[in-house]
Amino acid sequence: MRELIQLEVMGHRLWGTFHPPSSSAPRRSVGVLFLNPGHVPRSGHGGLSVLAADQLSAQGFPCFRVDLPGLGDSDGPLPEMTSELYQLVCKGGFVDVASAVREELQRRHGLEGMLMGGLCGAATTALYLADREPQGVHGLFMFEPEFYLSEQEAAAVGGEGTAVEAEHPRLSLKRVTSKLFSYWGWMRMLTRENEYARLFKYVPFPRQRLLDLLMDWDSLPAVANVPLVRAWQRVVERGLPVLVLTAEGKLRDVFFDRIHRSALADLPHPNLSRIRLKGTNHIFTTGGAIEASVDHLSQWASERFPSSNTTHLPIPPDAMRPGSERVVS
Repeated sequence: MRELIQLEVMGHRLWGTFHPPSSSAPRRSVGVLFLNPGHVPRSGHGGLSVLAADQLSAQGFPCFRVDLPGLGDSDGPLPEMTSELYQLVCKGGFVDVASAVREELQRRHGLEGMLMGGLCGAATTALYLADREPQGVHGLFMFEPEFYLSEQEAAAVGGEGTAVEAEHPRLSLKRVTSKLFSYWGWMRMLTRENEYARLFKYVPFPRQRLLDLLMDWDSLPAVANVPLVRAWQRVVERGLPVLVLTAEGKLRDVFFDRIHRSALADLPHPNLSRIRLKGTNHIFTTGGAIEASVDHLSQWASERFPSSNTTHLPIPPDAMRPGSERVVS
């Protein structure tokens, strides 16, 4: 069963869908909030958010899918260009209204907190919010997170940068000048996400060797979204349960590895679960990835946030080792 809901927050009238928890499942004390992936309506690519909310609500989680201002069914101002919207999301432009949505839903339904996230831009907004409001966001799920600037800014920056240091001694970051070639252009080609990649489909090409050469694992590239990376470091250091799913070998997967190794080098992260999905694309619409991601999210949520009258399932040993990851076909 699903219910259409309306929220009045910060002068916006927002529309969403409520998936009530199944009466046959133990009620959970935390809800699950899905945000818009980029400019896509709250249903998500291929119905990903719908399927995930249905499965989680069957397990006792109150689930919500809400369209932020100007997206889906919700009215509101938006930039004229899609690239401007991406820059808005990248800089945390939807964080305040997402915070108001979380607070209102928790109040209405008497929840202790919320699990938040989604695909791409939804993961960006949820991460910023998790860093800012640890008392409200109890868990974070990020599908194909983008830790770089918007693609237009990244292309303009190329690879050159300057040193960047954070105030926290354990959270120091370095951003250094890249190789002589364009970091962004090579990344797009080596992850087979530009028009030149198909030229090497049938030609011997040392892809992994060049990728390793390009990756300076001890520093951040100039295209990194440093405020978001710092938020990531603080969230991980705090021990917030996080699930990260990426399409193996694709741009965001490789870039996340760069961030993962550089930004978290000195931070233990037993509460971070990382899964790489084989044979799919950025929006998980190939290779059965939508079904797989829904299953992984449901399992993670049930293990990490059991109901009050169920036994806490043990965390898999591989998920407890710092830097552990799984590749799923």
